[in-house]
Formats: sequence, C-alpha cells, structure tokens
Amino acid sequence: MVFIPPPHMLRQKSNRPQNRHDTTVGMLVVFVIMLGIALFIFIAGPRSGNPPPLGVGYAVTGLALLFGFIAFLSFMKEQSDDADSSHSNSES
Repeated sequence: MVFIPPPHMLRQKSNRPQNRHDTTVGMLVVFVIMLGIALFIFIAGPRSGNPPPLGVGYAVTGLALLFGFIAFLSFMKEQSDDADSSHSNSES
C-alpha cells in the first residue's frame, strides 16, 4: 500500500529549522519519560516475580540524568541567547 499525501500536506514547510527552544522542550520531555521509567523499575520491579537487575535501573537513571543535564544546558544557552538579543536591541 502506498500513502499519497493530500495536496494541503504537500504545501507545508517540513524543513523548518529547529530552534533552541524545540531542543530544550524535547530533552525535557525525554528526561521526564526516562525518570518515570526509572521510578517504575525501582518501585514495581521488586514487587514483580522477576525483577530486572539492579544495573538496569541505574542505567536508566543515568540516562535520565544525562538528558536532564542536556536539557539544562540547552535551557541556559537559550536564556543567554535571549539576553544577548535583548541587550543588542536596547543599545541601538
């Protein structure tokens, strides 16, 4: 089966450049999802009959912290870009 998009979908710009805010929100969403998975592993895992190894929980927690750190850095970069643009606009 072949999907042929309707004409109104063909006129949309799909190659819109990604801005810093999209990256920040995306990384924050991934952080929250990974944190939820880690909590589920640590809370529901021992209650099940066959819990996952402890290293799995630590690995998921580490990945959640990594994505949270990337989201934090992206947020700080976004704030500094906003401050630089507002500073340059106030001088002119």
